[in-house]
Amino acid sequence: MKRLFTIGAILFLLVMLVGCRQYDAAANEASVADSVEEESHSAYYPDEEEHEGCHHFHEEEHEVHAYEQEDSTRIEASWVVDQMWFSSIEDFLNAYVTTDAGGEIDHLESEWQAQFGRGEHITFAESAAKVNFTSLEHVYLPVGIPDELELFSIMVNEGVVEFTFMHPEDMISDDAVWDAYRNFRELRFGFRRWDEDDSVLFDILMEQSREHGALIDGKYLFIEDEWVGHTFDWVSNRTRFWLQLPAGRNAAGERVESERGGVSLDDPHAMLSFTETVTLNLQDTHAVETMIEELEAAKR
Repeated sequence: MKRLFTIGAILFLLVMLVGCRQYDAAANEASVADSVEEESHSAYYPDEEEHEGCHHFHEEEHEVHAYEQEDSTRIEASWVVDQMWFSSIEDFLNAYVTTDAGGEIDHLESEWQAQFGRGEHITFAESAAKVNFTSLEHVYLPVGIPDELELFSIMVNEGVVEFTFMHPEDMISDDAVWDAYRNFRELRFGFRRWDEDDSVLFDILMEQSREHGALIDGKYLFIEDEWVGHTFDWVSNRTRFWLQLPAGRNAAGERVESERGGVSLDDPHAMLSFTETVTLNLQDTHAVETMIEELEAAKR
């Protein structure tokens, strides 16, 4: 009973606080960049009044539609009602391959889908259809994550794909997970499922920065928030990415870490190593199956 209550509390927190994390803005100017209607604010800093009670979860609430209209590009937001959750990269890849081949995936439903998904009234296959799962052509896998962190979950919805990593000790119980979320000890990496010119996405990124943060190497928007921690936003290959590093706080809310994975948390340039990714072409069945075999072999 206690476990069910705790899971319910986590679900409530996720639903309630998603709205705290997202910032909705709109711009309608003459140029392509300025005529973008922005779907949400993903630079990881809250408004001052949001510091209390708003955990910066990056679980997207919006789907994004990009289309041409009178020689200008617009990106619009609307409500997304579904998400898929995976416990491992193998879960994700197996579900993708099976779905893409028209197979049955309900038996592949992961533990996180059962806990954080919409419940018994919708199947895993229905969730896949609602989030247009097989429209993903590439997945970007983070390979610069500090060794002391392990994958906690992968979330996919219509708008984003997000990986969450935690310390193993923060994953031993629901109470431990709750405490890690509350004290911003998780690491989040994700990318938006947009397909738009880099110049347009970069202009959106800089507009949303609201003059916060610093541009590192002319590409990475770096923001240091005393409450949330270090975050990077960047654009590459017609895709927008983000990385939120753990704030490194203890149960008392005190910041206790000055480095992570041997990298100083006072050196933004050094921390760029955490943003490294590899690209997996999901349309290349052989490459996907080879990665699944390698991941499964590594666990033996």
